[in-house]
Amino acid sequence: MTRYLAMLRPYKWWVVLAVSAGIFTVAANMGLMSTSAYLIAKAAEHPYTILLLWVPIVGVRFFGTARGVFRYFERYISHDVTFQLLKELRVFVYRRLEPLFPAGVGGYHSGDLLSRVVGDIEVLQNLYLGLFAPPIIALLIFVAAIVFMGSFAPQLALSLAVFLLLSGFAVPLLTQWTAKNTGKVLVRARGSLSTEIVELIHGNTDILAMNQEKRRLTVLGGQIRQWGRWRVRLHWITGLSSALSLLLNQGAMWVALVIGITLIDRHRLAPILLPVVVLLTLASFEAVNQLPTAFQFQGQVKEAAMRINELVDKKPVANLGNVDVQTALAEGNPPGVTLRDVHFAYDDEEVERLRGVNFCVEGGMHVAIVGPSGAGKTTLSGLLTGLWPYSHGEVLVNNLPLNRIRIQEVPRLISAVEQDPHLFNTTLRQNLLLANRDAAPTQIDQALEIAQLHQVVASLPEGLDTVIGEQGAQLSGGERKRVAIARVILQNTPLVIMDEATEGLDSVTERRVIHAIRVWARERTLFWITHRLSNLDVFNAVIVLSRGEVAEMGPALELVRRNGIFARMLHAESQIAGEDVSRKGNLKVVNKTPVP
Repeated sequence: MTRYLAMLRPYKWWVVLAVSAGIFTVAANMGLMSTSAYLIAKAAEHPYTILLLWVPIVGVRFFGTARGVFRYFERYISHDVTFQLLKELRVFVYRRLEPLFPAGVGGYHSGDLLSRVVGDIEVLQNLYLGLFAPPIIALLIFVAAIVFMGSFAPQLALSLAVFLLLSGFAVPLLTQWTAKNTGKVLVRARGSLSTEIVELIHGNTDILAMNQEKRRLTVLGGQIRQWGRWRVRLHWITGLSSALSLLLNQGAMWVALVIGITLIDRHRLAPILLPVVVLLTLASFEAVNQLPTAFQFQGQVKEAAMRINELVDKKPVANLGNVDVQTALAEGNPPGVTLRDVHFAYDDEEVERLRGVNFCVEGGMHVAIVGPSGAGKTTLSGLLTGLWPYSHGEVLVNNLPLNRIRIQEVPRLISAVEQDPHLFNTTLRQNLLLANRDAAPTQIDQALEIAQLHQVVASLPEGLDTVIGEQGAQLSGGERKRVAIARVILQNTPLVIMDEATEGLDSVTERRVIHAIRVWARERTLFWITHRLSNLDVFNAVIVLSRGEVAEMGPALELVRRNGIFARMLHAESQIAGEDVSRKGNLKVVNKTPVP
């Protein structure tokens, strides 16, 4: 937790000011209680002139006003510091997480990640208010209260010290021991519950289709009950610690009363001071009443810090270097791409997804990558974008290793349409501007035209300013893909990778989109990853993957003539579509020029 406390360093004087305000608040309360007790006792003696009550009256007014003012400033400053710490925590975690995606967080469920970056960070915000400030305030007030009480009688100071130590030290330790694992388990239970809720929300269509809603709701109910049991247990512990603190507080008051009466009998304490020492004893416990809660927070904060550290301490798997885009494009723009003996396996898999992939694509070529399911097409897309690290071999862009390019520069060099593009719950315009916040209206119109989205935008109630919902819920699957295509066009990089970009489109629309993209990409290097073999005649070459290796490579018509894997896949697709294989065989051969 030291690293998180260090985040308070820029606000150290604000922390000092907040702690000071907290100390003055408790001190003002002690002054108010003791002064008001003295005022009441003095007034009960019926002094011959009101002037004898003037000083305690002013004292009551001063301490009453000061307590409210100091409490306000203490709350204002401490919460401001807490929110500043929360901001620093979120920025810190985000900056550490950004280079990890997607390879470094592959073993985490999205719900668990959500719980860590939201719930656990919110737990860590208690680091100041819950753990840091209360012990400091309690310690200083403890010393001041004992010294002040000792001015009346050592016996009163000793009894107050014993009860304050019991309430501020013994009860918190007992609370911490009782709730030793409760805080940790509660944080984990919240993470499991978040995971289950995210699965239920995002998978509700499949769950309903498979008639599994009862089973999933039963599982969710079990998670809620488990989380609820730990919450109830934590509240029981909190209640018991509060009861013990209150018992000690009242006990200290009665002991102070008995000792005070004894001292009065021995003429060692003025009778008018008896209510002062009694109420002063009650008021001094305000400083230690927060300590049991602080000790209780300790388990939750430690567990939350451990879960956050588990994420932020991971090293980026794709270790990109310090070369800028201009250097990478110095040898040619559009860039050429070469793969030499590339191997890759996911962390949780022993079998390699790519086994010695070799090919060379010259700058400006448009290449289709096909293959059966599981052949490694999407994995290859991840390697070409620099998101996944290869265990062996080289991925070269203009003969420069991809992992030497600065990570911040990669989006200026490579853009990609993923299989499952993410759309945010905001307007269509804002989703497009993610790719280029400075895009002019003419650029947006061009992107919409190339992606065949003009009619879609015209049909929306507010056009580009229509909120499209979570993950683009207001759009169809094909329309979401075309939004992703439009974003890539706005990003305007020299190297473009499209993974199943026309999935969900009919053949006619797909061919129009492919033609428009190839016209736009005439000065770019394009990789078109697809499982559909129609419309591949317009590409310069087709790379066929099989079991993680390049099985065939060449123009589409040449691959048909070889009668190899590509020809068999084409035959199978034609049979499924109910078309004549001979018609599919007449694929158009194109020159090296991207656009025929």
